[in-house]
Amino acid sequence: MLVRHGHSAHVVNAGWIDVAGVRRWREAYDAAGILESSVPPPALLAQAAIADCLISSDLSRALASVERLGPAAAKRVSPLLREMALELPRWVRARWPLAVWEVCIHAHWLGQQLRGAIAPPEELRRASDAVEWLDEVSRESPNIVVVTHGAFRRLLGRRLVETGWTAHPRVGGYRNWSWWPFER
Repeated sequence: MLVRHGHSAHVVNAGWIDVAGVRRWREAYDAAGILESSVPPPALLAQAAIADCLISSDLSRALASVERLGPAAAKRVSPLLREMALELPRWVRARWPLAVWEVCIHAHWLGQQLRGAIAPPEELRRASDAVEWLDEVSRESPNIVVVTHGAFRRLLGRRLVETGWTAHPRVGGYRNWSWWPFER
């Protein structure tokens, strides 16, 4: 099961920022945990309670999310599961509020996907490495919950299906605390 982390505790008040400001915002976002009020839904807590292993990205918001999911027979952490940094579009050259940057970044990513480039080659390799590792872990612990991030979870899900896993209906779409079940 691939889970998107809880709501970030990072304060969004960035004002009007340029490319360097977006990079600084990302660093602060990656360093932040999750809001105290961000609680997994009961159905996700029930799934985590029966998991053999809880696995997490090494970023703070994912680590904090795993702690909210509760105890498990085993817990593991891997940088393979980190979020991928979506490319900052070169065509945006001014200072903008973060919300405008987010729209531009996601529009740029959508354009890349429409051209068949869902991610840079190094990110695709990392997703393949992560799936290979998760496949090994699932042999020891068949029921695993993996806490990762929005964009990278798309790569993981796609790669799982490409390697023979079956995707089941997504719960919660792309929101925080949403989960995507897979079965081998």
